[in-house]
Amino acid sequence: MPVINTVSQSDKGICPLCGKKTKYLSADLRPVFPEERLLIELILDKEPHFWRDSSVWACNNRYYVDGKPISMSNTIYETCDANQIAVALQNGEPSNSYNTFDQNIRLFIAANQRRLDFLKDEAIQFIQRAASKYKPEQIVASFSGGKDSTVTADLAIKALSNPSLVHIFGDTTLEFPATSEYAERYRAAHPEAIFQIARNDDQNFYEVCDDIGPPARMIRWCCSMFKTGPITRIINSLYGSEQILTFYGIRKSESVSRSKYNRIEDSADAIKIKQQTVASPIFFWKDIDIWLYILGENIDFNEAYRRGYDRVGCWCCPNNTPRAQALSRIYMPEQSKAWRDFLISFAKRIGKLDPETYVDTGKWKARQGGNGLTSANDVKIRFTNCTAEDHAKIYRLVRPFDDELTGMFVPFGRVAPELGKRILREVIVLDSRTNVPILSLQPFTQDGYDYAVKVRTMNVADHDNLQRMVGYQIRKFNACRKCLKCESVCRAGAISISSTGYYIDPAKCIHCKACMTAKYIDGGCTMDKYLRTK
Repeated sequence: MPVINTVSQSDKGICPLCGKKTKYLSADLRPVFPEERLLIELILDKEPHFWRDSSVWACNNRYYVDGKPISMSNTIYETCDANQIAVALQNGEPSNSYNTFDQNIRLFIAANQRRLDFLKDEAIQFIQRAASKYKPEQIVASFSGGKDSTVTADLAIKALSNPSLVHIFGDTTLEFPATSEYAERYRAAHPEAIFQIARNDDQNFYEVCDDIGPPARMIRWCCSMFKTGPITRIINSLYGSEQILTFYGIRKSESVSRSKYNRIEDSADAIKIKQQTVASPIFFWKDIDIWLYILGENIDFNEAYRRGYDRVGCWCCPNNTPRAQALSRIYMPEQSKAWRDFLISFAKRIGKLDPETYVDTGKWKARQGGNGLTSANDVKIRFTNCTAEDHAKIYRLVRPFDDELTGMFVPFGRVAPELGKRILREVIVLDSRTNVPILSLQPFTQDGYDYAVKVRTMNVADHDNLQRMVGYQIRKFNACRKCLKCESVCRAGAISISSTGYYIDPAKCIHCKACMTAKYIDGGCTMDKYLRTK
């Protein structure tokens, strides 16, 4: 699908800092609401409401008060007394005022009305073009409770004149309280919308952290387990294997990885849920454009932004800045303390010499692999070559050979236990295209292994390649933590993972082998990436 042209860069806006026309408004510039303004005054040891009559804006860790920059280092946030500030906020909030803020925002909107109209019209036309190839019932809005998804959903409803648009809210169980409250308000304000909540109630975040370690920047297993996977399940329940169009609030300026996306994306390499094509109406918008739309169109939004959060994903995300962490210590003291206590306990368990420093300096966020974890042993593929048969390997299992293991070989073809030697409990797997036997599986006894399976390849040109994919399925059987990644990769909706185990429906599987391809799942199982040791 071709990339649709970008928003014209010739459409100028008015900079809220200097009042001059500018071709490129700062990507991260955002208004500072009175609640955040009071917070910053307190952090900087100024009198409450010192800047009440000023125009205050922010860009990352830099604030602009009446156009003059004030830098805020990470150290300021890391060392601030959260308890003291929380009390001062509570005392100062009743006398807070929106008068100056509202006046400045009215001027900002009026000065940039032409830009707002242009952005809105272009986005609506994009949505209508993208949706023209789909039936109305095949179109979805991804709703996270953040500002970007709020704007995207609003634009989609207006562009398609469809108040019944399906919304899927990914409740990660780690949402800010303000996000959950906003999702309820949004749902009440859009009674005709089909509002689906995707939530993984089968897993407990802290229990998984205890097993495989907390998520870190490079190993965010939580995204698949608590967001992408549950959303996949909702899509499967609503649409089966049907391809759908999902409008996402993805913006190019958010990160390096997102800058590589297309505005309409259906590449299997880029899409986490293979069943959907993703379209991003606000892909070329900047932060200031988002706020221009929200404030200019008078749209309700997540209260967390008023308090100073510039992003509202999971409150304990390893990608959160020291500033966001400081805000959580102030606004969510009990949750923050519980999370820090857990991280310190984990650091001690994996042998860190100074666990508190390891946690408080953020080094836990750079953690890679499963060093120090017992669970790391489960991802290691251990095997010995069978001396009695050619092209046969004996793989270590962490539990007994059973139907769940043989079921993991459905992507190779038809699993036919009736063709194997019954006395050996042998299972034969027939190639999906030729119906020729290519695999023999049987439980085995091997010195040094509590449990084992012997896998023999046959009637193929490349035995090593086939055994490599066999190893991937053995790893899944040994290491599966129900992260739900495999469910998201499967276009046919054939894979289901539950408390009863990992199941591939032979009637749905199309034998594409995507679930056994490193291009889509490194090492055949995401746990390999998260638990691999040096």
